[in-house]
Amino acid sequence: MNRSGNDGIMSVVLWDVVPVIGTYYGCRALGVSEYLSLLAASGVGFLRVAYVALRQRRFDGFAAFMGLLFGVGLGLAFLTGDERFLLAVKSVTTSIAGLVFLGTCLLGRPAAFAVAKRFGAEDADTARRWDALYAAEPAFRRVYLVMTLVWALVLLAESALRVPLVYLLPTDVMAGLSSLLLIGTIGLLALWSGWYGKRGEQAALRARSAAGPAGAL
Repeated sequence: MNRSGNDGIMSVVLWDVVPVIGTYYGCRALGVSEYLSLLAASGVGFLRVAYVALRQRRFDGFAAFMGLLFGVGLGLAFLTGDERFLLAVKSVTTSIAGLVFLGTCLLGRPAAFAVAKRFGAEDADTARRWDALYAAEPAFRRVYLVMTLVWALVLLAESALRVPLVYLLPTDVMAGLSSLLLIGTIGLLALWSGWYGKRGEQAALRARSAAGPAGAL
C-alpha cells in the first residue's frame, strides 16, 4: 500500500476509533453505566462524522455513508437499555455496509474503486489515470469488482462473528474489542486491497502498452 493509503488508515484510527474507545472507558472510569458509556461513545462517533461534513461544507459519499451507519446504530440503541444489544448493533451497521458493497456491484459501480481513489490515490494525476484505466480496461474494472465482493463478504463475516462474542465476553472487554475487531478487519482488507489494486493497475498498463499507440493513455 502507498503512503497515502497508510496515512488514511492511521487517520481513521486516530480520529475515528481512538476517541470512541476513549470516551467509553473514560465514562466507565467516572462510574457511568455500561449502557450510557456505550451510548456516549456512539454519539462521539456520530459527532465526528458531522464535524467532518460541516468542515467540508458538504456530505461526500463516504461521509454520508458513515453518518448513515452511526445514525442507524444510535436509532436502534434507543429501542432497549441492554448494553449488550447496543454492542450487537455494530453488527447490524457492519452488515449494512457489506450489503451496500454488494449492491454497488449489482449497480455496476463497485464501491471499492471510489474508496481506493479516496484513500489510495497519491494525487489528482493518479486518480485521473485510474479513471482512464477504469473506463478503458475491462480487466481493471474486474479488479475492483472482485475487491468490492471481498470487502462485502468479509464485512458480513465480521458482523456475524461479533454477535456471539458480545454475549460470551464481558461488556467492558467487548466494548474495546468490538472497535478493534472492526478496524483490524478494515486494516487487513486495506493492505490486501493496496497490493491487489496495484497488481491490477500494472497488468492493465501492460495490456495498454501491448496494444500500441492506439491504446496508450
